[in-house]
Amino acid sequence: MKRPGMDPREEEQRRSAERIADLQDARLREDVRAVLADPAARRTVWMFLQNMNVDGSAFNPNAMTQSQRIGRQEAGQWWLHLIRDSCPEREAQMRAEANTDEKRLRAQLQKPEEDDNE
Repeated sequence: MKRPGMDPREEEQRRSAERIADLQDARLREDVRAVLADPAARRTVWMFLQNMNVDGSAFNPNAMTQSQRIGRQEAGQWWLHLIRDSCPEREAQMRAEANTDEKRLRAQLQKPEEDDNE
């Protein structure tokens, strides 16, 4: 919104800054879509989100520990919101892939180890 008595140059600078911010935001969203098209990048981003505990509680009776957990969650939530705004289908895909991966790894652990004597 224009302030009364605003210099026309200031107004033009404000508009220019807004246009640049919009272009940077659009580029960021495109970059996120491109990065999350790669399965390895999805696994990496999902591991980051899990380590930031975005699906868990930050509560801890120790205030410093709780503050640290809240900060970690906010970092993860920044990514999660960006993903949800840019390509929401990728969040569901990452969750499904992570579940499938975990089931596969659990199945590998349950397989009896082969004897070397055979």
